[in-house]
Amino acid sequence: MGELLKNKMDWKLNLGNFLFKRRSFTPLPLIVLVFVIFKPVDLGRANVFINLCGFMVSWLGEFIRVIAVGCAHSGTSGRESFLKADALNTTGIYSVVRNPLYIGNFLIFSGLVVVFANIWAEVVVAVFLMAQYYFIILSEEDFLRKGYGKVYEDYCGRVRRVIPVFKKYEKASNLFNLKKVIFKESDSVFNMLVMYLLVLVYKERIFSGAVRHPFSYIIPGVVFVVCYVIVKIVKKRKT
Repeated sequence: MGELLKNKMDWKLNLGNFLFKRRSFTPLPLIVLVFVIFKPVDLGRANVFINLCGFMVSWLGEFIRVIAVGCAHSGTSGRESFLKADALNTTGIYSVVRNPLYIGNFLIFSGLVVVFANIWAEVVVAVFLMAQYYFIILSEEDFLRKGYGKVYEDYCGRVRRVIPVFKKYEKASNLFNLKKVIFKESDSVFNMLVMYLLVLVYKERIFSGAVRHPFSYIIPGVVFVVCYVIVKIVKKRKT
């Protein structure tokens, strides 16, 4: 029985490690595929409202990521393709929930699909993201248990994986680092904004048969690209 349980956990951890290495881009082809399979729903006058709702859900996700990254210890909350934890984050938003970054990611991608206004598309994306992060979190927990032992076990006993408990909040031990947020979150913000524009263009093309005001999408798209490139150049010079 013990060997069976070990083998069952091993394949979950191996899958989690595999997904962890590709976690930054695996949702993108899924969303594209969902948009090919499903069609956006025309809600008439409510289209503007649903667009705004989706946008706000995505920004809520990014806001959660910003709080987590801004106060995280150095050597953590990174975008590396390998597991790394030079310290253990247990204060600030990490005292409320253990995986704020994945909650943020879930909201970002879910918000994009909310704009699509197709409930089945939302269900498919939500199920995929929950499954992916389940395996990734298992692999991260195994890594942290091996690295921090009882300290991490005690932390897990106080704070839940994905369900926030706000009454247990502890003030962040690190000051909020805006420069760190700008450099680390530029990819996330850029991808979110560009995807949002593409969804809006696609919806207009489907509903109206043509994109009637292309420059209303091209101009902000150019602004996003310019800002993104500037951040990347500054980051390269600073490092």
